[in-house]
Amino acid sequence: MKNDKMKIVRKTRSSLSRLIFGRMEIVLMPRFGAGVKFSVYPWALLLFAAAWLALTLYALFAAAQDVDCKIIKADNNIMKTKFAMIAEELSRNRKYIEMSHTTDEQMRQMLGMKGGKHINRPFGDEEEINFKEVFAKNPAEIDEKQINQYLSRTTEMAQARLASFQEIAWFYANQKNISDSTPSIKPTTDAVITSGFGYRLSPFGTFIAAFHKGLDFAGKPNSKIRVTADGVVRHAGWAQGYGQAVLVDHGFGYSTLYGHLADIKVKAGDVVKRGQFIANMGTTGRSTGVHLHYEVWKDGTPVNPRTYF
Repeated sequence: MKNDKMKIVRKTRSSLSRLIFGRMEIVLMPRFGAGVKFSVYPWALLLFAAAWLALTLYALFAAAQDVDCKIIKADNNIMKTKFAMIAEELSRNRKYIEMSHTTDEQMRQMLGMKGGKHINRPFGDEEEINFKEVFAKNPAEIDEKQINQYLSRTTEMAQARLASFQEIAWFYANQKNISDSTPSIKPTTDAVITSGFGYRLSPFGTFIAAFHKGLDFAGKPNSKIRVTADGVVRHAGWAQGYGQAVLVDHGFGYSTLYGHLADIKVKAGDVVKRGQFIANMGTTGRSTGVHLHYEVWKDGTPVNPRTYF
């Protein structure tokens, strides 16, 4: 049994040896004409097939590498284009910040702002970066720290500029409120001034000098009286010596008083705007005739109303 197995193994080896290393006859028979016959070694065919396969794989690998290389070059060109656009945008943003700094200074000068909490200097020459040159370098040569510092500085400048503009806006709004709250018009246009601000002889026949805290406007009965600045009505009604009167608080230390009125159109707590009709001219209270007694107070002291027309 063992000898039979050995014989089979030897026979198989011999067959394989003849198949690989023996000669193989190949005959090519065309449809017409004589055939062609040649001999080859199977191992040579195997070697040729292996070489052909290796060359084919190498060619495919080289082609794939070439395609990858072209794709990478195309991507690099796209990235360079994008970097150029980014560089142009960064330079443009820098110019905008520089322009906003100039605008900031001009606005402060026009509004009369002396200094400010959020004023900051523009970019210095030491912070100048030519991004077109920077991004044209190889990635390994780009100074990332320098770019990060520039971007941080740009962000800092933009935030400071925003805060500065907010400061200007607040200042303007505050100035506008002060302007709106400052008496600046005559309380009536249908009358003439008959008595000025300051010391005068009493009009009630006592011939005693007394300080007149406002102006007297004489006019026709029921002439319209208008408030001279924005404010809030603090009193509307009878007041000792003034008869029917209106007191308006304008804020920022200003208040105005309108006395000897005939018909009051507002009440305490009303918000009034400059030029608003608040009463008619009358002769109520201690009065010698139809007229309006008008006072302007600043920080608790009566001042000459003429300086506020």
